[in-house]
Amino acid sequence: MAKRRPRNLPLLDGDGVRERIPVFAQAIREFNEGLFFESHETLEDVWIVSPWPVRNFFQGIIQVAAAFVHLKRNEYPGTHLLLDEAVRKLENFVPRYLGVDVERLVGDTRRAREEVLALGENRLHLFDPRLIPRIEFDEAEAGAETLV
Repeated sequence: MAKRRPRNLPLLDGDGVRERIPVFAQAIREFNEGLFFESHETLEDVWIVSPWPVRNFFQGIIQVAAAFVHLKRNEYPGTHLLLDEAVRKLENFVPRYLGVDVERLVGDTRRAREEVLALGENRLHLFDPRLIPRIEFDEAEAGAETLV
């Protein structure tokens, strides 16, 4: 049974977000290792209590991870729709945010989405895994960023 996340928790302040940077770093390591479901779950625990605009940023990364969960399941609609939503959120944080090279992540995510659309539903299984983005991240930079 899936674990239930408490709702209506108080939002973190900037210091609270910074304290959770190691959890964010773990989610990025999981993503870069191809553990997309685990990355999504790890980051969701921080996303749910993050203030705006950090919350939108985390949700964009969660959506990229979730898109690749859908891709592994050969689920075309979920894959391309989540990639599209992720780009919309993340492009507001270009070029860098919380230690992430967002400009690169957005570009790589757009390329992945274009490939998904070009393949279409019946050929999604032919997706080139080399097109899966890798998140470039500097944990020290993330911890030093001024938030909220």
